[in-house]
Amino acid sequence: MKSPRLVALVSAVLLLAPALAACGSSPRSSTDVVEVVAGENFWGDVVHQIGGSHVQVTSIITDPDEDPHEYESSDRNAIAVATARLVVRNGLGYDDFLTKLVSASGAHPKVLTVADVVGISGTDANPHLWYDAPDLPRVADAIASELAELDPANRSEFEANARTFIRSLDPLLAVIGQIKSQYAGTPVAYTERVPGYLLQAAGLRLGIPAGFAQAVEDGSDPSPQDTVAFNDAVKDGTVKVLLYNAQVTDAQTTEIKRLATDSGVPIVGVTETMPPTYPHLQDWQLAQARDLLAALQKASR
Repeated sequence: MKSPRLVALVSAVLLLAPALAACGSSPRSSTDVVEVVAGENFWGDVVHQIGGSHVQVTSIITDPDEDPHEYESSDRNAIAVATARLVVRNGLGYDDFLTKLVSASGAHPKVLTVADVVGISGTDANPHLWYDAPDLPRVADAIASELAELDPANRSEFEANARTFIRSLDPLLAVIGQIKSQYAGTPVAYTERVPGYLLQAAGLRLGIPAGFAQAVEDGSDPSPQDTVAFNDAVKDGTVKVLLYNAQVTDAQTTEIKRLATDSGVPIVGVTETMPPTYPHLQDWQLAQARDLLAALQKASR
């Protein structure tokens, strides 16, 4: 179902399309700043780390206190998309609104889809790709390559910045490696698949029905059987840690958190959108990985 707000914005952009497209297609000098739109603030942060002073980044989803699945675009973002030279989207259905805005804008920016870069596809694929730390270097290299095509004069700087970003992932990868070496195979639970790639990289095992988290993520009610199995796994301590999406809470997830607290199962909150308290994606993901490690250590005492 299309949002009336989004339809209105798309219509407005269509009216402006000829002028905006002409503006976006004009020749650019090597001294111009590359205008970039990112679907989410964490991908926008990576673009800014790599592009430095040579990019102007507009990130669309930025509020960690709102459910990103219910996001509706704004006039400002629609115009930003229409004038961008590069659009970075997550893909896998997570930011389809961005695809619609690009299509409606009449402009023809380069579009980088992270899901294509890391080679993940499928209707049921986990879209939370920013939790896939081992694949982040591939994303950084792809962004550097796209920026270099748009601004060849600064290619060496983009490539150097990408290498710096990749090195900055070392502490995060080290914590993930520590979890894997000490707790591989440990059963854990999550209310949504948000941290799924983190758990996979750390060698942890999902100890609850996968259908429960999929249903919550899709906005539907989990089956009674999956709900009972989830609750039992928490109450009897089968799962050692509970991770939940702090951006999307309801009566059911609140009850699961209560069960975990009563059962002595450590709880770790994760978010889909990078909070403003963290300067960069890698700092945010490192903090969450450390929280997970601490929870596993607590559970093993």
